[in-house]
Amino acid sequence: MGGGFNFYDYIDADGDGTNVISSWLNGEGRDTKAYFAMIMPYLEASSPPHFNDTFWKKPYAELMRNKRGQRWRGFIELRKEIKNVQYRLIGQMQGRNVFLVAHGIHKGQNYITDVSHQTALRRVEQMKNNPAKYRREHEYN
Repeated sequence: MGGGFNFYDYIDADGDGTNVISSWLNGEGRDTKAYFAMIMPYLEASSPPHFNDTFWKKPYAELMRNKRGQRWRGFIELRKEIKNVQYRLIGQMQGRNVFLVAHGIHKGQNYITDVSHQTALRRVEQMKNNPAKYRREHEYN
């Protein structure tokens, strides 16, 4: 889409070569896969966060500032709740690019992500500095 947002998944190129986002959506996050496939095109075409008519806000997304300390500042969560469990795709938005680098689950008082914030930051840098190796366009199937 011209002028829209572009979603990219992190590729674990230094490990087993897995697309960590697709792998999670086809595994533990499978109950949310259809939902994320449905809302991401709306987010792609939406005006940026902080505009009145944006989709980049609850219930679809939330900026992570002031959450779990300042460590995750600058990251954004794509959100879906099913049976009192909140599923999250975690990424960083830079311009019109959204680098999806992690996933998380929030159940009760527990918020669990697959990586630390330092690892998430490193993944974003890898995706920006070596796109052919570390990122792929998000696939909606």
